[in-house]
Amino acid sequence: MPLPLSYPGLRCILENLEAVKRAYIVGHSPGLQKVDKLISLRLKDFLIHRNELNINNLMIICDKDEVRFNLNGKTFSRHVSESQEDKMKKLINFYIYGRSIIHLGSLDWGQSLLADFLPVGTKFRVNSLTAPPWQFDTLLPFIDSRSFPLKTMATISKPSIFDSHMATSAETLTLLSCFSVTITLEELKKLNNKRVVFERFRFSKIDIIPLIKYQMETKKATGTTFVIPTGDKDFISEKLSEFEQAFGVYRSDLYGVKERFIFGLSKFSIPINIDSKIQVYAIEDPEEDFPYKIIVKPVPAVLAL
Repeated sequence: MPLPLSYPGLRCILENLEAVKRAYIVGHSPGLQKVDKLISLRLKDFLIHRNELNINNLMIICDKDEVRFNLNGKTFSRHVSESQEDKMKKLINFYIYGRSIIHLGSLDWGQSLLADFLPVGTKFRVNSLTAPPWQFDTLLPFIDSRSFPLKTMATISKPSIFDSHMATSAETLTLLSCFSVTITLEELKKLNNKRVVFERFRFSKIDIIPLIKYQMETKKATGTTFVIPTGDKDFISEKLSEFEQAFGVYRSDLYGVKERFIFGLSKFSIPINIDSKIQVYAIEDPEEDFPYKIIVKPVPAVLAL
């Protein structure tokens, strides 16, 4: 007769078991329910909005009179007469309540009531975070300090973002523009990210050219790569024309750069100091939703010859 698993063995299995499968198994085993909360929970993806909860590949939507579950393309529902808030609270309690640390690959925190349901001391250890800036103060107490700097951070572009360490320290920062905005030189100077992506900035202004001129004057490169994606090729041409006017003397064929350049558009290699230059060029990636991109990339001077 096989011996039962020891606690260390059981802990190793449950901690690394896919979260939805784990919840299903634990829900059918009173014995496992006694130890489940003591074992760390690891989620690949976790989305929490006002009436929606996504856990890996499980999507749960709390409608007015029912709760709908979608798993791997299969949908089923249950009639529940409670309020949306009570339904969400029960779901969150089932998956999260009682755990001191929850490991998340990515956390998407929208207009969430989660903070009202979580006990003091609950912490998410996060790699990637998506959240609107007006939720930062509510969200921050629940993020384990060991999460920082984040690998990726995605948020809406607001002036307050440039004073948020959570945003400016992330390895990759994605800023979404919902309206016409201006990102000033002083704001750009506050960014410490390795990569910043500006999404949906078609009708906005970004002071990247003044930033490059500032770096040339101070001879200090920030080390940040800027990416501006779009679906409008004319927008790319328009922006590169602005670079042409500012840095036309530094046009370059960029030999050795292995990218899918957009044919016929200018490319630049702009010197900052004896050790570094900034390459500016446009690429096309047909597999992306926004296939055209302007890249502003700092490189060692020896690589920019």
